[in-house]
Amino acid sequence: MRDAMFRLTMAGVLCLGLTAIASQNAFAGGGSFDSMDDDDADAGPPYVGDVKDNKGNPVADAKVTVMVKAFNSSLVLRADDQGHFHVKGFDKSVNPDEVEISCGMDGYKPFALNRQPTGTDPKSAIEITCLLEKN
Repeated sequence: MRDAMFRLTMAGVLCLGLTAIASQNAFAGGGSFDSMDDDDADAGPPYVGDVKDNKGNPVADAKVTVMVKAFNSSLVLRADDQGHFHVKGFDKSVNPDEVEISCGMDGYKPFALNRQPTGTDPKSAIEITCLLEKN
């Protein structure tokens, strides 16, 4: 009985710790798989973007999913109240072409996604515009 209580307590502590670590960097408007700064020498380009409806209005609290195909890993974050989001640069070994971003919101369906670098430097931010259309 005592051993079972200990295991249950340790499992609870582990779950709380993992939840705290996972949620540390995923917040409205930004996130990453780790705490890497955009200025980190080993970081690739950050991703900055907006989620809008097809009339150009911001879609607040839209779900933004970032998938790194090479790692078969994804990160989910929320756009802020103006529809903006930010994802810190991944390790420079991650090819930006292998990073897929999609957006969604209840009551909307995908309409278009525009993606373009903001400069010619490999560390220049990649700008994403997610357009959603009301169902």
